[in-house]
Amino acid sequence: MITHLNGFLLDEQKGEFTDETGRKVEYHNARFYDTEAKKLVKVSVPKESNALPEEQVNCCVILRVNAGEKFCKLVFDSYEL
Repeated sequence: MITHLNGFLLDEQKGEFTDETGRKVEYHNARFYDTEAKKLVKVSVPKESNALPEEQVNCCVILRVNAGEKFCKLVFDSYEL
């Protein structure tokens, strides 16, 4: 499923860590501010993703919704100015 929000990029975080089983985990997340709902939205950014928009630039952000049995996850897809 695909959804979108009107807003802007606040910041992004990426890094890696080793979990308790010794497996190396890499992450790349971004936080957007939804100007219509007036809420912060945290999304995952996949490795194959195009570049994120510049910070504080208002745009339409297209997101994919990955729905699992217990949790839903928002994944960055693209943006339009």
